[in-house]
Amino acid sequence: MKVAPIFATCLSVAVATTAGAETIRIGHATPESSPIHKALVFFEEELESRSDGDFEVEIFPGGQLGSVREMTDLVQSGNITMTTGASVHLSSAVDELAVLDQFLLFEDEEQARSLLDGEAGDAIGEAMEARGLKNMGFMELGFRSFTNSRGPLDSYEAFEGLRMRSADNPIAIKAWRSVGAVPVPLAWGEIYSSLQQGLIDGQESALSSMIIERFFEVQDYVSLTGHIYWPELWMADLEWFESLSDEQQALVEEVAAETVALQRELTAEANAATLEELREAGLKVNELPAEDKARLGETMNSAIEADIRAKVGDAFYDTFMNAVSK
Repeated sequence: MKVAPIFATCLSVAVATTAGAETIRIGHATPESSPIHKALVFFEEELESRSDGDFEVEIFPGGQLGSVREMTDLVQSGNITMTTGASVHLSSAVDELAVLDQFLLFEDEEQARSLLDGEAGDAIGEAMEARGLKNMGFMELGFRSFTNSRGPLDSYEAFEGLRMRSADNPIAIKAWRSVGAVPVPLAWGEIYSSLQQGLIDGQESALSSMIIERFFEVQDYVSLTGHIYWPELWMADLEWFESLSDEQQALVEEVAAETVALQRELTAEANAATLEELREAGLKVNELPAEDKARLGETMNSAIEADIRAKVGDAFYDTFMNAVSK
C-alpha cells in the first residue's frame, strides 16, 4: 500500500522498532483530554507492567497519523497496530457497521452495551475479521445531541434548513436530508473552525465532546436530542494479533476488556458533568420533546432502511434488529 506523502514524518516515527519488546503503536483522532486517550494510557501502563517487558505501547493522539479512515487503512496494511473510530466513520471499511447508523436504536447505554458485548457484537467482530481487523472492544461516545448558533432545536420542524456538520457517510447524509437539514461533510478536526467562521450552524456529538473540543465557545444552544448512540470501535491488525502467542493474546484481551470498561466509566462521568459546564458557559439548554424525537427517528430510519439492508444484507439486518427488539 502506498502511503500519502503527508504521513511520511508520522510513519517514520510509527514504524520505529524497539529491541526486546513487541511494540504496539496506537493512533487515534481524539485529544489527550478525552476518555479514549486516558483509557489507552491505562492500557499502555497495564500491559507494559503485566507483560514483564513483552510489550511496549506507543500512543499517537489527536490525529497525528491521519483521519479515522486513514488510520484504519494503516492498521489494515500493518503500518500501525491499533486505532479507534466511531462506527459511522468505518462502515465504508466494514459494511455491517452500517446497522449502527440507525437513529433512536437504543433506549439507554445499558441496552446498547448489552447488545454490543453479546451476539450482535460478535457478528460485527466476525465481519471485521474478514477485513483484516481484530475487534478489541466497543468503547463509548454515548448518545449524541446538538449544539448550534441558530436557535433551539425544540421541534421536528426546527431542523429545516439547519446547516450541520455530518460525517462523510452517505447514509447519515441521506437521513439528515430527509428531515430538511443541510448536512455538510467535514473531518472531525475541521468542526471548530467551521463553526467559528459560520460555515455551518451547528454540529451533533456526545455531550462530553462539546467541552473537550470547546464547541461551546462558538455556539449558543444545546439541544438534548439523544438521536443516536455511537460506539467507538477499537481495532487491531488481525495478522499482528494472530502472530502473538496464546498467552500474549489472552493478556492483551484481558487488559483491553478492562480498558473498555474504564473508558465507558470515564465517558459517563464526563457526560454527567458536561451539562452544568455548558450552562455555566452561557449556552441555553433545551430538550427535544418525545413526540418530535419519535417522529424524527421514524422519518430518518424510513429514509435509510433500504440503503442499510442493501449494504449489510437482509439476513444480517434482520438478525441484528431481532436482537435489538429483545
